[in-house]
Amino acid sequence: MVELKEGDNCWRISKVERLGFILSGQDYFRAFRQALIEAEHCVYILAWDLNEKVEMIRSEDVDDGYPEKIGDFIFAILEEKPDLEVYILLWDYSMIYAAEREWLPFTQWRNRENSRLHIELDDSINMGASHHQKVVVVDERLVFSGGFDLSAWRWDTAEHRAKDTRRKNPKGDLYQPYHDIQTVMTGPVVADFCDLCAMRWERATGEALPRLEEVSGESIWPKHIDVDVENERLGLALTFSRFKEYEPSFHIEKLHLDVIGKAERTIYIENQYLSSHTIVEALAKRLKESDGPEVVIVLTRDTEGWMEEGTMGVLRDRLLEILSEADSHDRFKAYFPFSQDEEGAESQVYVHAKLLIADGGTVLSGSANLSNRSMKVDSEVNFLLMGESASESVELLLKRLLAMHHGKSIEDVGTAIEEEGSLVQAIERLRQKKGNRLDPLDVGSNSAIQRKLADSQLLDPNEPISPAYWMREALRKQKKFPKISLSLILKIALVLAVCLGSAYLLKEAWGGVIDKESVVNFFEGFEDSPYAYPMVFGVFFVSGLIAIPINLLLVAGTIVIGPLATFICGLLGALGSAVATFWIGSVVGKPIIEKFAGKRFQSLSEKIGSRGVFSVALIRVVPIAPFVVINLVAGFSKLRFPTFIGGSLIGMAPGMLGVVLVTYQIESAIADPSAKTWIGAIAVIVLCVGAVIFLRKKFKN
Repeated sequence: MVELKEGDNCWRISKVERLGFILSGQDYFRAFRQALIEAEHCVYILAWDLNEKVEMIRSEDVDDGYPEKIGDFIFAILEEKPDLEVYILLWDYSMIYAAEREWLPFTQWRNRENSRLHIELDDSINMGASHHQKVVVVDERLVFSGGFDLSAWRWDTAEHRAKDTRRKNPKGDLYQPYHDIQTVMTGPVVADFCDLCAMRWERATGEALPRLEEVSGESIWPKHIDVDVENERLGLALTFSRFKEYEPSFHIEKLHLDVIGKAERTIYIENQYLSSHTIVEALAKRLKESDGPEVVIVLTRDTEGWMEEGTMGVLRDRLLEILSEADSHDRFKAYFPFSQDEEGAESQVYVHAKLLIADGGTVLSGSANLSNRSMKVDSEVNFLLMGESASESVELLLKRLLAMHHGKSIEDVGTAIEEEGSLVQAIERLRQKKGNRLDPLDVGSNSAIQRKLADSQLLDPNEPISPAYWMREALRKQKKFPKISLSLILKIALVLAVCLGSAYLLKEAWGGVIDKESVVNFFEGFEDSPYAYPMVFGVFFVSGLIAIPINLLLVAGTIVIGPLATFICGLLGALGSAVATFWIGSVVGKPIIEKFAGKRFQSLSEKIGSRGVFSVALIRVVPIAPFVVINLVAGFSKLRFPTFIGGSLIGMAPGMLGVVLVTYQIESAIADPSAKTWIGAIAVIVLCVGAVIFLRKKFKN
């Protein structure tokens, strides 16, 4: 049995009075509604996403008399309960997800006022990371936590029918069957979740989350949810990457490793992703042991969209290949849920669960995927439940899951496990030619390129991609000369050199994999093409509009197509996107844009609107807000267009030229290593970094 240690493999050791496992979106949405209907004082919500238009009640659900859609439902509850306060903290999400999520400024959350609805966006996390915790606390007496978001594509029944016309998103489009797990809990553990909500709220807003002076009232429990566990100890584990003054937390990864290391008979996993090299190495080690446990992993067969398939799908295939190679004792199997109804309709079931059951008596579940991001980068919360009183319920949970996946009864599953004496063989026995089942998942990468990509961890970094994070980490570990300016500059130069050198080595590695000579010939032909400059210009123009960091493109462009073409096209493309967003800001106007960032836009508008050409140039060199934001605000501020474009040109050109020169110098030094080339590279880096530090100090003064 795993030993829980606060600060090591868990954040808090707590106690739960009642705990129930919820295995479908239909049941979770019903339970959520019942809890809020009984709420009297406060509701805290931490969400990766929340869609106001999602219908929580479908045709066969019990009508409770309240509106079906989440947004209308919450407003109706607030109007009915004058003492109720609702606090919602949403991740201030990456633009990558803009197409599939609601734009908060244009929803009723912002446009339908209620003084007791407090909704805030949380960007208090590193670039490239996400706030992935899914928590709902009601009256500080009951908490929901797990994998479910209050979002689109989550509703489904436990049957996971291949074709279910009720399973549609807010746009009316049908989507595939969806499997996830949520947990509802009462008891002292609720206070710990309240502390987590308060911590997140204060980080995001700088203000304390109002708490109840005394928790009282009758107990809350969803009527249709069974109590699976009573009066048991559990551990709460977190993931947070280091951010500013906040210390990191990597409890969830450590807890997974401890559970895997202690398992004796079986490890059963359901997860959206499998891309953590650390977790897979631990599983592979157990599979190589002569008396190690069986390992069963349930994943999605086809991930959502080309981007996920080209990243997380590639990683999954490679890591499954590693596990298969380590399985010298025939104890490993990977499956995906498959649904087939009586009319012959077929579909995979999308797995969004985050669950590990060891030896049928220990369960580890929550919001964390088996990815590097969830272990090291994003914010996550999981719980570990074990103990004699919990073992029977956890074993029942495993049987419920296998029964659901195979369309069998719990008794049938229990008989198969008992008679076969093997989890893998029991699943093989339960599989049927027709109907719902777990089908074997193909194992292995398709090419050497995919293997190299997967092994590099570039597709799922285990550190934030924020340059500021890397810089802080490098400086935090250096304690010898923290107050000497020259030392500081050299440290920054070293970090830049490592980053740019890594970029170059990546380019070289890719060249060797994809046929370096053909890549070089392609770009040489590209440069000679009459459409070369317009196409490269278009890349920088579009990147500026959708907030892709231009510096990354400058580095890549300099390495591949040369410094001159990159600098010219990059500068013109950035100016073009600046002009376009300036125009958008002037047309859309201040009232609409203010909704995207609230009070911050007012002060930003005042700073920009009164400035001259050189002041605008200085803002470009030492930005006080993201590139797109500055352009939009400048558009509706009092800033004249000639001043804006002139200042932007003067301000961006030196910085972009600096990036190109630094990249070119480092590339030259690596290609032709000598004292002369390396001295030149270091000199350019120190000069550029020194100029930025000087201007930053001037700007602050």
